[in-house]
Amino acid sequence: MAPPLFVKRTPSFWPAIAIWAIFAVLMVALDGVWSLGNLALLLVLCSTLASFWLSAGVSVVVSAAAVAWFNWFAVPPRFTFHVELHQDLLLLVTLLCTSSVISVLMARLRSHALAQEQVAEQAQRQQTLATQLQQALSVPEQVRAAQSLLSDWTGCAVSLLLRTEQGDAWFGPADQSAPSAALQPLLVACIQEQNAIGPGAGRYESLPALVLPLRAGVRVIGALALDPERVREPPVSLAHLHHLARLLADEIERLQSRQQAQEAHAHLQTQQLRNTLLAAISHDYRTPLATITGAASAMAQQAEQGHDPHVVRQAQTILAEAEHLHRMTTHTLQLARLDALDAPLQCSWESVEELWGVVLASARRRYPERTIQAHVPPGLPLLWCEPILLVQLFENLVDNAIHHSPVDAPVRLEARPVDGAIELDVMDRGVGIPAEWHDKVFEPFCRMPSVQRPDPNQDAMARRGMGLGLALCRAIAKAHQAMIWIEAREGGGTVVRLRMPMRSQPTTAAEVTQEPQT
Repeated sequence: MAPPLFVKRTPSFWPAIAIWAIFAVLMVALDGVWSLGNLALLLVLCSTLASFWLSAGVSVVVSAAAVAWFNWFAVPPRFTFHVELHQDLLLLVTLLCTSSVISVLMARLRSHALAQEQVAEQAQRQQTLATQLQQALSVPEQVRAAQSLLSDWTGCAVSLLLRTEQGDAWFGPADQSAPSAALQPLLVACIQEQNAIGPGAGRYESLPALVLPLRAGVRVIGALALDPERVREPPVSLAHLHHLARLLADEIERLQSRQQAQEAHAHLQTQQLRNTLLAAISHDYRTPLATITGAASAMAQQAEQGHDPHVVRQAQTILAEAEHLHRMTTHTLQLARLDALDAPLQCSWESVEELWGVVLASARRRYPERTIQAHVPPGLPLLWCEPILLVQLFENLVDNAIHHSPVDAPVRLEARPVDGAIELDVMDRGVGIPAEWHDKVFEPFCRMPSVQRPDPNQDAMARRGMGLGLALCRAIAKAHQAMIWIEAREGGGTVVRLRMPMRSQPTTAAEVTQEPQT
């Protein structure tokens, strides 16, 4: 059988025994000195004092015995229980009733006083625990403060299990880093049961420890175990332990929410500052880029007229690099615009054939030596999108596919309707992307470590850029309520898949300019 969790306070009867013993001595000493009425008042006084330490029932029984002894010792005829005078009988009845009433009243008063004392103690404990938890700067500090206080109050070794986004966090007693092997399954079981288990809880009474759920609102975020290795007073009721556990859970939840809010606010401020700087810098780049492009175009035309191939090649290189800088600047501005909370989209109904036609024309002009294929099934629904952004998205994906795949391997675009959506794939036969990088590559300024390629020119192209292309693709997809992800292509290579929501198609001319229903 499991040991008791808390030892209840046992009332002391010795003061009451001493009072009644003193009463007996005084009765003998004052016999013949005081009148019968004065001795009766002495009995009432002793009964009142003794009731401070006796329960109501015991006090009434003892008072009745004292009245009987008083009748036997002091009421004539003495040393008998016979009463001759009616006034003596009335005196005895009055003594018995008065002593009984006083005993009951004193017991109730003592009970109310003890209840108020317990309420005050519980309120003091809750205030102390709340103060310690609010002063803590981290969840581990909160847990250690709660363990120290609960251990002092209950005399038990306190262990905890917290369920967090990073996984389970175990907290053993002060002298241990984790709960004992016997307590760990009990903590897990308590979270699964979402109720207290163990001695005194009404469930699994034979367990060696009392385990309470840490309930924050309607969600259980962990469990707390009280292992009665050192049991001592004062006792703590199960209901009060539930209040303390809920207070601990609420404070942990509050601190975690505050930390998440601070992190989100800091991230938002950083993002806004980054977007402001990027937009300002990129905007300032446009004027010199336009000047460089115009000068290079004029130089190329003059060189062609003068039949100077070296100058033509240099001018074409300047034009290509200026175009690359222009694309990077455009990406930066678009990313800053899409990251803004109130950035509206200029959407219209567009066909995949027209969007991909623009993408293929641009790619074939810039990469005439590459093979780019596209397949669009007949009858594919229209897309509700901002065409400039979607063209930019697929241009980025096609550029990446070309830069990271062999020259003789074609880049393929495929479209198909799937479960109320339209999936658009860009596929290549490159070296592929490791699974652990499938999500990371969509982060701004995040670039996967380069893989050495046989073609030095292709390797140089793959290393260019700031890591904004895929981040912009994800921002464009998010703005269109779409999803984009990376998969490994069967047979080698990479598939970048965009899933656009399929909207209700327009049936009249008026509906063409209206925003469709999802």
